[in-house]
Amino acid sequence: MLRYRLTRRGVLKLGFGSAVLALSGQAQPRETIRVGYVGPFSGVYAALGRNELEGARMAVDDVNVQGGVLGRRLELLAEDSATKTDVGVQKLRKLVERDRIQFSLGEVSSGVSLALSQTAAEYKMVHIVTGGHADDITGKSCRWNTFRIPTSATMEANAIGRLLAERFGKNWYIITPDYAYGWSLQESFTQVVERLGGRVLGADRVPLGTSDYSAVLLKAARAKPDVLLTFQAGDDSVAILKQIVQFGLDKQMAIAGGLQEWENIVALPKEARIGWWTFEWYWIQPNVPEVKAFVDRYRRRYRKVPTARSWFGYAAIWSLALAIRKANSLDAVKVAQALEGLELPRSVALQPGRVYYRKEDHQLMTGVFVGYVRQGQDPDDLFEVVRVVPGEEAAPPPGKTGCRIVYPS
Repeated sequence: MLRYRLTRRGVLKLGFGSAVLALSGQAQPRETIRVGYVGPFSGVYAALGRNELEGARMAVDDVNVQGGVLGRRLELLAEDSATKTDVGVQKLRKLVERDRIQFSLGEVSSGVSLALSQTAAEYKMVHIVTGGHADDITGKSCRWNTFRIPTSATMEANAIGRLLAERFGKNWYIITPDYAYGWSLQESFTQVVERLGGRVLGADRVPLGTSDYSAVLLKAARAKPDVLLTFQAGDDSVAILKQIVQFGLDKQMAIAGGLQEWENIVALPKEARIGWWTFEWYWIQPNVPEVKAFVDRYRRRYRKVPTARSWFGYAAIWSLALAIRKANSLDAVKVAQALEGLELPRSVALQPGRVYYRKEDHQLMTGVFVGYVRQGQDPDDLFEVVRVVPGEEAAPPPGKTGCRIVYPS
């Protein structure tokens, strides 16, 4: 387990070991508010999980420097899910029962996210999803205690689908990871293209951790689509994009998808940095001055640029802090009700437009950054944002999500 605190002597910088760090000789005037984060620090999504944790740590320091919450400091404790549902649930239970956390965050994988939401509900604890994108999280599997920061699969499809159809054509082929997130994306993009008068020529579901995509890529090549949609993430995205270029498919059809990550692009050779995608946040936003200040601070601290994952962790901690202050309580129901409709200030939202948690399904109405991969003047500038689609435009109406929020009596 990773334990992270801000002390009077300065910030403790943690590695990803199992050691527990505690205050040495500095007694806290009041008990800290403990927040648990469960995410992948090993496995296919490790880079994404680490960046979420880094953003959360930075927010903890910011909150504590400003006096904490209700006169108490925040304390962040983290556990590695290894992107495995049973492991993630076990780690969350340990954080609750042994370490007495009061709130929880996580996780990158949609499948693990759904399980953590259910587990947190068993403990009647507010939980913020920092990475899972499956529609069900704020759809038919929504819960009173669970709020989501990243976009849903439907938001991604709605934000980029029309652009792809108009620019490249309406015959699409889909290669998707075989779990909740991939299923949601396949369904959402299929609905979009059919609504626009197009069709999906074929779809293949492949397991997480797949290293050889040659069979499905050959099927896609034979189908001759206008657009090849790949929904892989983490190391899987790196693997499939490399092989797409090796097969020369990028010369035969447009390469695109829903969510793409800065972490994936930077891990690719330059020739494989291709495609049209959605980002959920980007570190260059010339018309939002708060972003530059955030990026400068993050770069000084971590010696790299923040990514959408960094922002997820940062926004999650601040969301909790703001809701606790608004509720003036640590009671889970009161904090959850305070999160409903909560609008993030520009210093936390870090993007244009209004960013808030929708009351009906607890989905954060955040912008969707639509664009394409390219190399900018800054070595870390790898994405051209064509448009930021407002959350209200990308998200389905509340009545069509299947969500019904029921609070405990």
